[in-house]
Amino acid sequence: ARVIEATYEVPVLAHASMEPLDCIAQVTAEGCQIWNGVQQQSVDLINISKFLGIPEAKVRINMLFAGGSFGRRGNQYSDYQLEAVAIARAHGQGVPVKLVWTREDDMRAGYYRPAYVHVFRAGLDRGGSIMAWQHRIVGQSIMGEGIFSKGMVKDGIDATSTEGAANLPYMMSNLRIELHTAPPEVPVLYWRSVGSSHNAYVTECFFDEVLRAAGKDVVEMRRILLDEKSRLTAVMNMAVQKAGWDTPAPAGHARGLAVHESFG
Repeated sequence: ARVIEATYEVPVLAHASMEPLDCIAQVTAEGCQIWNGVQQQSVDLINISKFLGIPEAKVRINMLFAGGSFGRRGNQYSDYQLEAVAIARAHGQGVPVKLVWTREDDMRAGYYRPAYVHVFRAGLDRGGSIMAWQHRIVGQSIMGEGIFSKGMVKDGIDATSTEGAANLPYMMSNLRIELHTAPPEVPVLYWRSVGSSHNAYVTECFFDEVLRAAGKDVVEMRRILLDEKSRLTAVMNMAVQKAGWDTPAPAGHARGLAVHESFG
């Protein structure tokens, strides 16, 4: 009886972690040692071994705590580590070399969360219930050419582009999620909650738009469409209770609700 439509755009984003990208590297006749905080040290070990042409057993990674990473230090290219190793090798004296990227380096030469465009259509019946939900996602793949692509990309669909959208917790009878993967434009990487960092935002905003257009209570309708026995429903009910949802908000304030699960 009625169709609700909306388009959302989310921009390219840098990780901007508080601690700069940094690494100490030492290259000697015996092998290579590095000191830094990372998220995928096994990948770094492989990359350093290949870069120097030495056995993996001759690469030692001394793990340190990292002051925030959000995916940036889980870099499949080991970019700043290899830069430090290259400088240490060129120095040629076996002296440890410390490399620290400036914030300008980080912003200009980093790997980013892709920009996405989300186009939604929802069909309502005469009673305002959701009969159909269509979500079209357009953006770059962060897995398309990486070392994890074989496990994450199936039939051309990058699961990280659709996570948080293809697995909506709401029980709707007609659900269609489309992905159009754009050609590479900027170097991209995992960013914080990966696909959910944009899909959680847009799906819950549009869900609220649809419910408000249908004149439905945003809490009660979520209770109807969620599995009443799920942990998600229990968390929502507790949040609503603790927030005093049914009482008027203080002057100049408003309340909003979003329900989303990422990585369990």
